[in-house]
Parts: sequence; C-alpha cells; structure tokens
Amino acid sequence: MQKQVAYDVHDSIDAARQPPAKPEVVRLAGASAAPVDSPARQLQRDVAAAFGAKRGWSVRRTVVLGAAYHGVILSALVMAAVETFGHVAG
Repeated sequence: MQKQVAYDVHDSIDAARQPPAKPEVVRLAGASAAPVDSPARQLQRDVAAAFGAKRGWSVRRTVVLGAAYHGVILSALVMAAVETFGHVAG
C-alpha cells in the first residue's frame, strides 16, 4: 500500500514537471467572422422560446415580477435591520 502511494506521488510529481502544452493562439475577429453559438447558448435560447410561448410571458410581466421580488427582499432586509438596531440600541 505504501509503495503504491509512493508511486502515485512520484507520478504526480513527474506530471507536474512536464512543460505545459503549447498555448492557444488568440486571434481577433474580423469583419467576416461568424459568432460562436455554443450548445449551452442554443439550449438556453430554445428553453426561453418554449417557456415564453407556452406561458405567454412578456417583457412587462417579467419586469413587474422582478420588481415585486426585489421589493419583497428589500423590505425583509429593512425589517431585519430595524429589528437588529432595536435590539442593539435597546
């Protein structure tokens, strides 16, 4: 068991000593370059389109719900701060 651990440590040290792979060359996009559409971005777009079409969500509804959500969170934080200061001062 100890020999196996010693071999594993030795292998990891040898792997760390190897020079890193050749770095990727970064190139600036030209006028003819097409944007990259990753699978995650496509999935996000498809889910958003399906959810929006199924529920009939609009930008206005999203903004109103976001504002209401943040209002509830902020009011809870204010209430907690008032109660905390009440205990500290009192």
